[in-house]
Amino acid sequence: MSLNDLFAAGAKPKLITPYTSGTGTHVPTVDMARCLVRLQAGGAGGSANYGGGAGAMTEWWVRIPIAGWAYGVGAGGAVSVNGSPTTLGALFAMPGSYGNGNGPGVAGVISMLRGWVDTDGASILNGGCSGVSGGHGGIAASIAGGPVGFPMAEGGFSGGGSAATANIYIPNNGQGNGSGGDSFYGKGGTTGNAPAATAYGAGGGVNAAGRGGYIEIWDFGA
Repeated sequence: MSLNDLFAAGAKPKLITPYTSGTGTHVPTVDMARCLVRLQAGGAGGSANYGGGAGAMTEWWVRIPIAGWAYGVGAGGAVSVNGSPTTLGALFAMPGSYGNGNGPGVAGVISMLRGWVDTDGASILNGGCSGVSGGHGGIAASIAGGPVGFPMAEGGFSGGGSAATANIYIPNNGQGNGSGGDSFYGKGGTTGNAPAATAYGAGGGVNAAGRGGYIEIWDFGA
């Protein structure tokens, strides 16, 4: 199935179904319906010194049988608790993590670098989908949470650095020091505050809960 199948002239979805919490079975309009699926994982809660990382958002183009696929919308993390993954059938979106003594909360990602970083030892692992990584959590004393697509904070892209200089080379989301990371759907929470109700998958600010995930399924029929 290609994008042309989904978005040919005059094509429009027969049904758009959102899920904002819980588990169940998604049943399509017809057997083997062509569907665009968007999965947003849950954001982490902030801890005493760090904002929580946001969950990743993944997009998939699939056919879903009439028997349906089980779904689960990832919960947001409480204070100092990771978010939960969002799933549909075998499809998956990675949640955000909370910050601890090792550094600020890391966001859910759609790909990662594995192996020693040298001229031939590293490889990039991709989840086989499109989408966007979440934003990292901030540091209470020195750095704001990250915008969507920037999953790591201190030293994450420079090979080193201290919290005091991290915001020189890591973009921030403008929510203030110690804020949670942004998700595809909205801004991370400010210090002491959870994200807005519709900022699905965003990280909580320092000492605040993260926001739960989201599923959106565009059903184009057979």
